[in-house]
Amino acid sequence: MEASTTVKKMLAGNHIFVPTYQRAYSWDTEIDKSKPFKQVNTFLSDLEDYQRSNTKSKYYFGHFLFEKKTESKFGVIDGQQRLTTIVIFLSALFQRIKSLRDLTEEEIITKEDMIVRGSSTYRFITVDYDEQLFIDCIINQEKTNNYLLETESAKRIVKASEFFTSYFSD
Repeated sequence: MEASTTVKKMLAGNHIFVPTYQRAYSWDTEIDKSKPFKQVNTFLSDLEDYQRSNTKSKYYFGHFLFEKKTESKFGVIDGQQRLTTIVIFLSALFQRIKSLRDLTEEEIITKEDMIVRGSSTYRFITVDYDEQLFIDCIINQEKTNNYLLETESAKRIVKASEFFTSYFSD
């Protein structure tokens, strides 16, 4: 993987996973707009500020550190909260576009490079105990089953997804 790259290049052709020794998804989302922002809200607010700035430089998501397992398989050592949020955001974005119209060929390729190719080549997977929820609810965009919300991290994943989905609906 290139040392300096785009999110698309980082994900495309790779399988990135959260190793079992890493903590689960811990970023919170605040739904009540009168309360202080949480991490997911700040992530979106930063993207909005960048978009409004009309700057020509690329947006910097921060650094990511990976442990190479094979030529295309990497464990996240640092940056998994941001990377998980990016994938949740992108999944909600593609879902919204698809609800309005068919994806263009370029958008289909981009989604395959960043989320899932076919029905089982996942570009990013979270910790083992949240993996099925992540696949079902984020990648495959299936309705959330309450039985899958057994962990706090699962609840945070779903809340972030619902937040982005609501944002794109507005």
